[in-house]
Amino acid sequence: MSKLVFRGVHGRSALAIFLLIFFIPLVSGQSLPVSVVIQANPNRAPAGKLEKGVLTLHLELRQGDWYPEADAGPSMKIYAFAEEDKALQVPGPLIRVPEGTEIHVTLHNFLPATAVVHGLHQHPGDAKALVEVPPQETRELRFTAGAAGTYQYYASAGGTLGDSGRPIREDSQLAGAFVVDPPGKVTPDRIFVLGIWRSGSDVAALTGQAQLPHMIPVINGKSWPYTERLTYSAGEPVRWRWINASDGGHPMHMHGSYFRVDSAGNSETDRVLAPEQQLTVATNRLLTNGTMTTYWIPPPGHWLFHCHFVPHVSPEMTVANALADKSIMQHTRDHMAGMVLGITVTGNRPSVASHGRTRKIRLWVRERPAAHGLPAGFSYQLEENHRLFPNDLTVPGPPMVLERGQPVEITVVNQLHESTTVHWHSVEVESYYDGVAGWGARGNKVTPEIQPGRSFIVRFTPPRSGTFMYHTHLHDEEQLSGGLYGPLIVVEPGTKFDSSHEPVAVLSRAGPGPTDGPLLLNGSTNPPTLHWRVGDRYRLRLISIAAFDGGSFSLLGADGLLQWRAIAKDGRDLPTAQAVMQEARQLALAGEIYDFEYQPTVAGTLQLQVSIGILKMKVAQQIEVQ
Repeated sequence: MSKLVFRGVHGRSALAIFLLIFFIPLVSGQSLPVSVVIQANPNRAPAGKLEKGVLTLHLELRQGDWYPEADAGPSMKIYAFAEEDKALQVPGPLIRVPEGTEIHVTLHNFLPATAVVHGLHQHPGDAKALVEVPPQETRELRFTAGAAGTYQYYASAGGTLGDSGRPIREDSQLAGAFVVDPPGKVTPDRIFVLGIWRSGSDVAALTGQAQLPHMIPVINGKSWPYTERLTYSAGEPVRWRWINASDGGHPMHMHGSYFRVDSAGNSETDRVLAPEQQLTVATNRLLTNGTMTTYWIPPPGHWLFHCHFVPHVSPEMTVANALADKSIMQHTRDHMAGMVLGITVTGNRPSVASHGRTRKIRLWVRERPAAHGLPAGFSYQLEENHRLFPNDLTVPGPPMVLERGQPVEITVVNQLHESTTVHWHSVEVESYYDGVAGWGARGNKVTPEIQPGRSFIVRFTPPRSGTFMYHTHLHDEEQLSGGLYGPLIVVEPGTKFDSSHEPVAVLSRAGPGPTDGPLLLNGSTNPPTLHWRVGDRYRLRLISIAAFDGGSFSLLGADGLLQWRAIAKDGRDLPTAQAVMQEARQLALAGEIYDFEYQPTVAGTLQLQVSIGILKMKVAQQIEVQ
């Protein structure tokens, strides 16, 4: 149980407090002044003093100037945590202690509003356990750390709350990591906290009631390309802890390889997954307050790990735009901003076992006129052996079917009036071919933008069969929202892709912007009816690529939800313990891919439905079983 002590800030006038915060002069024999500049916290050094099993930590809540981009770039005035007599930090000071530690925290509130502080209590805990600290007052807390795990503490201080109940404006960065280590030697890891400053409601924008708000998405207080650059050796075990301290969820995507999720929590509890239940994925969603610990064996190359919601990595989400209340697209050489980590992995890439002759395919990137109820946008067409597929420009792009182990050479031909690239989502390709212009590399060669009228040859050998996708990775606000995406199916050698028994369902929006238009299933608000047969097995390949959405896929019968068997996640087959029958409903955020198997036993009408409850939107496809 936490013990709470109330104590005022005695003997200090409002003027004295103001001077203390902003204008403390240097006095001989006294500590250095506390800067109003907010520092980015890399979460490497624990805060407070740990002695004889007791952590003593003095925290303050103050206003300061936050520089989420360059240290000398534009700034925003926000609220932040600091240790007493130390610089303000975003995220807040790291609390990291061994299991069983007694914690003594004082909270000094120098803000003009009452601070409501969550998470400073024993864990597992109650999300409703909080402490209120009025302006110019102090509170003391004493509690035991509790069970080992990844948690967070955060506060609201009078600012606007977002759609998920977390602060979104001046108090949006009042959050910090709280890690409790198990007894004994601690395995080295890194801690990353996700945050967002946002000017308004996401839901209002997604439902067409408002414009997309300005956002400053950050990792450990910084926005790409100013986030920390990481370097590892190929094959070196990498362990991360991720904490979502923002209002809203994030589908976190790894380029070029898979990572393992070893634990998952909600900031109050943390659940270590048994080995047979650990998730191996290319994209994993972190909902509001969510946490995860990950394990990654990195392959050589230059990789990105980022949120797959387009507005959270858009180059227009800058401090300058937020301060000016404008949405000026910043088409810089970095192409992205926000929740992005850049990772360099040294070493030599091993070859992939291959067979057969190299297939040669052309992927045409073209502008698409408005048609079939969709606004004008973009599209892909495939060409092989002088045959173009499909004849018409469609959304999504045509299924690209490859064979495991067979080398492929894909010439991407750009017929747009702007540059583009193609990313091979969840496919284990060399980073030079991964589609990230200016970042991917092969020796001294850096992945280029594909300029209008130019082409770029991509070479790889698919190492596994499964469901993947290909999509643009440049100017996503227009190009991804405008239709540049398609399914990529890799089959086993000697087998064929049977679209009648392996239906692909691609969830997206009509566009032209990330929050524009109705939901689409395979490019339609009313997709054609499927025809199945009793007793046959069907593999549903579900792909979510809506720029700023995620939906729940459901398979429904006359009596409601059916049962299906999980097969794969992000193109990777599930282990036996996870490939089980389950309720036929699956949430999939942008960038997630799921495969399920279903075998109808009776004739009748089924429905594959995708819905977003909070937005009251859905799209459905009828299935007639005979």
